[in-house]
Amino acid sequence: MRQIMAAIILQCILSLGFFLACVCVNAAGKPNGLTMELIHVDSPASPLYPGNISYEEEIQRLIDRSIARAQHHHYILASLGNNNVSQTIINPLDIRPKLEFHPYGSYLVQVGIGTFDAPFPARSFNTYYLYTDTGSTLTWALCEDCLKPGNQCFKTKEPPFPNSKSKSYVALCCNQHPFCKTGQCTAENFNFLSTSGQPLMLPGVVFGCAYDTRKISFGRLEEFKVAGILGLGYAPISFPLQQSYQTGKVFSMCLTRQREIQTYLRFGKDVPTPPGGLRVTKLVLFKDIPYYYVNLLGISVHGQKLLIDPNVFAVRDRGTSGGCFMDNGSSFTLLIRPAFNAVVQFLEMYFMRFPRVFKGGRPIGPPFELCYKWMTPLPPLPTLTFHFENADLVINPVDLFIKLNAAQQGNYLLCLAFIADDARTILGSVHQSDYLFIYDLNQKLLKFAPEDCSKNS
Repeated sequence: MRQIMAAIILQCILSLGFFLACVCVNAAGKPNGLTMELIHVDSPASPLYPGNISYEEEIQRLIDRSIARAQHHHYILASLGNNNVSQTIINPLDIRPKLEFHPYGSYLVQVGIGTFDAPFPARSFNTYYLYTDTGSTLTWALCEDCLKPGNQCFKTKEPPFPNSKSKSYVALCCNQHPFCKTGQCTAENFNFLSTSGQPLMLPGVVFGCAYDTRKISFGRLEEFKVAGILGLGYAPISFPLQQSYQTGKVFSMCLTRQREIQTYLRFGKDVPTPPGGLRVTKLVLFKDIPYYYVNLLGISVHGQKLLIDPNVFAVRDRGTSGGCFMDNGSSFTLLIRPAFNAVVQFLEMYFMRFPRVFKGGRPIGPPFELCYKWMTPLPPLPTLTFHFENADLVINPVDLFIKLNAAQQGNYLLCLAFIADDARTILGSVHQSDYLFIYDLNQKLLKFAPEDCSKNS
């Protein structure tokens, strides 16, 4: 069935029960606004913090997460495009990396679920971490029904949500709610945590209570502490659309490459307006496709527009093939191969003018294809511009290139921080850094402007 729930099941790669929930939100925000703290999965504040890893290990984690995420997207879109998924597409459920790289996101929020008897000043709800995901539509968490015979929980340090013990847990009739298509449905209270300490009730939020997770790739490590997903993708069931009274169908993110820096996910009237104005491009949206596509028309490097056929960037087959979409869960950008080759060819010519820069070598681990050695001082590095419809996104050299250890000990390489892809272009969080991005789902527009995201944007 290609209805909302069928798409959700594919997007989450789950074999679950899904439930409805009324949600109570404890968050900073104005009336008709909402702000949540975003936690990078590798930051010291994250339950998945990897410890004091080296710079090279950090980059390798970003790469592995980007590749796992791309495979996840390709499998979902191939599945939505036709019932016979290509044999060349890798099912994310078959990925078993050495480290824990789930293809669901790079940023977390902390939430509270349920209503329980608790003496003051203890909180009356249980807290959980959820991935934020612009590529998923359903908000869900693991529930205690996964412990019943015949069901299965994924491995996690935190116990599943005890739905039977929550005083606000109420069964609903599935055929009486527009978002409930199949399975059991319930009403429940959520609490999105913040420093304000003031609860803000948002009743009627659709919530999935996961009770059979035998096909999910969550929680293969005992220290795993993420319970589910906050769905930010495009669909009536997603959090920003179903809670339109509070969110105004608008949300913003301002990301930074510094994993220890606190950033925010904002909704509705909490979304800031930069004093210097905004660049605006159209969002290209499709029914049953969660992703936020944009019309990418071309690429310039060092101010020179590259000779790339615009059809290379075109989205096809009702959103299941080609195109370029924004993704907060990917780290590095994946650039479709013909465009990637054009960028590499230009950079090869650009660096030929500097006799102290030498092409060659590969970094330890990461699959970057264009790298250079150099003798100090480092030459001036170019910028790259993505030409969207009616708006340009400029990638500065600090994000376009990355310094890595070479395979030869003691040497360093400067590498182009893009990964080539044969299917589509996915703009990852590294190349969204220090921009405020506003997703206006009322007008179906993406608005953005340069911003110092370390300053509470």
